[in-house]
Amino acid sequence: MSEDRHPVLVAYDGSAESQAAVEAAAELFPDHRLVVVSVWEPGLAMAMVSTTDITGAGYVVPTPEQMARVDGAQRDRATGAAESGAQLARDRGVAAEALPVADEKDVVDTIAAIARRLDASAVVVGSRGLGAFKSGLFGSTSRGLLRRLERPVLVVKAPE
Repeated sequence: MSEDRHPVLVAYDGSAESQAAVEAAAELFPDHRLVVVSVWEPGLAMAMVSTTDITGAGYVVPTPEQMARVDGAQRDRATGAAESGAQLARDRGVAAEALPVADEKDVVDTIAAIARRLDASAVVVGSRGLGAFKSGLFGSTSRGLLRRLERPVLVVKAPE
């Protein structure tokens, strides 16, 4: 691997689509270092708060300990996923490092910011194939990256 090459960023969450993205990146960019990023969402416990409890009395706010447990579990899952994706690349003979990262704003903005910070040669992401309705409702990471990044974005569909 040439030290002057910019890394290739690969989004990884452990899904079949993200595994296909790592495999494609390893095949297409064998001389680049792969940075396998897995994003976790701090504050997930707060985002999941019900607006009312069963009695309708008001907000049910998790305790700081509950929020810390959920955040820790999310961070641990992202750390494991990123390392698993990096190992998948290393098993294919490519230099790779894991990068678990807390979501800064949303997943797309977080991945785009990392790609810019690393001056990545390209970003590789798996496609879930949500279809027009679901991707419009839930958003599309690949579509968001294509819109926000001024560098190549490779969208990989997992084999069926």
